[in-house]
Amino acid sequence: MMEVLSEYRYWLFWGFLVLCLVWFYLHHRKRLRAFLLGGITGLTALLLLHSFGGSIGLTIPLNTGNLALSALLGVPGTGLIVAAQFL
Repeated sequence: MMEVLSEYRYWLFWGFLVLCLVWFYLHHRKRLRAFLLGGITGLTALLLLHSFGGSIGLTIPLNTGNLALSALLGVPGTGLIVAAQFL
């Protein structure tokens, strides 16, 4: 039962984050620049975690899913990848 509740909260958090990001990008004046900047910062955060995460005991693999998630959602997406490592 606990696994179902934590999975439900996990997907609810994902949905909320996506809605927040969509709202942010739609209400931003320069939408494309905001989207590209978010993607670049997310990829940078993922690469830094991949390179230096071993020193803090966190190993994040570079695969297609993680790269796409970080590019689309930015730093919050990278944060979700880190949170998923602990679940």
